[in-house]
Amino acid sequence: MIILKADYKKYNVSELEKLRFDEEEFYKMFDNAILLQTCNRVELIFDADSLDEIKGIENIDLKKFDILYGDEAIEHIFRVACGLESMIVGEDQILGQLKNAYLKAKEKGKISKKLEKIILKAIHTGQRARVETNINKGGVSIGSAAVELAEKIFGLEGKNVLLIGAGEMATLVIKALKEKNIKAIIVANRTYEKAEKLAKELGGIAINFDKLEEALRYADIVISATGAPHPILNKERLKNAGKTVIIDIANPRDTTDDIRELPDIFLFTIDDLRLVAEENLKKRKDEIPKVELIIEEELRNLKEILDKMKFEKVIQEFGQYIENMRKREVEKALKILKNKNKPVEEVLDNFSKAMCKKIIYDVIKIFENIEDEEIFEKLAKHLKNVNN
Repeated sequence: MIILKADYKKYNVSELEKLRFDEEEFYKMFDNAILLQTCNRVELIFDADSLDEIKGIENIDLKKFDILYGDEAIEHIFRVACGLESMIVGEDQILGQLKNAYLKAKEKGKISKKLEKIILKAIHTGQRARVETNINKGGVSIGSAAVELAEKIFGLEGKNVLLIGAGEMATLVIKALKEKNIKAIIVANRTYEKAEKLAKELGGIAINFDKLEEALRYADIVISATGAPHPILNKERLKNAGKTVIIDIANPRDTTDDIRELPDIFLFTIDDLRLVAEENLKKRKDEIPKVELIIEEELRNLKEILDKMKFEKVIQEFGQYIENMRKREVEKALKILKNKNKPVEEVLDNFSKAMCKKIIYDVIKIFENIEDEEIFEKLAKHLKNVNN
């Protein structure tokens, strides 16, 4: 197995964007391969032992990728599935992305049996890690921490949530809210089309900024994440909002400090959320050794599976070799029977001796090139038992 890897550790998002492949073109170019692409990584996964085996590899600028081989590559994909290689340790999204990449390769008929075994085992390992450890517990992005804080303070079930903004941070909030049983979501943004697109993800509604005061009175929880250069929420704008939790995750801030003077408004800023996120991240990092033990166990299991597959392939090829030899010798025997008046018993006896000699000769040649004495000892012991 070989992986060509480029990720957030080496490139920023815009640089990674330039390394991305068109899926259709990738699968036209390569066989026995999987393309894994996210906003934080581009990984080309091949069932090959060397780059020379990969047809079409000359079309890739290899200098832009880190190259992992064999066991190192397999362990890496297990770590990816478990979220240990993610920017946010233990995040769940990568597992779904790996599943989708696998299904796309399978749909295209581009995945080998060996590669399928490895990826399915990696996915299983990622699932185990999330069930048996706390590697994915607690929000560690500012967006997920905002949702977690709102849930702890006020509860989210049956609540009306107003999200102000529709950029990257707001998208993280929406992802975190998807798992919650909220009553309604309203997305407000200066560009209505962006608000509408984001609202659709949760079956919510989008509004323009001119409806913001009305939405503030309706909302139980307000999460503000705009890119505005100046505050958009102040004491005057919120004086009639009623009991409301406001979480400001914008930078620069969307809120003014005078909001805290309102008795029914509970304001939290990005500084409060950093403490939540950092504490959750520490807890996740404490779980990493537990996940690595699961990975070690599953890698041992996978090695047994791959060794068995390798043995089965050798047996299959050996069986094909015997069959081809049998056909050749049968043809010779039939010609002798047709052209010469030899007894059938004699022809069959000569046929069987000739075939055995060829098999023994070829097997000896094979074992002459193997230096492992243990193989000979096992073979000798097995033959002795069979003959006895």
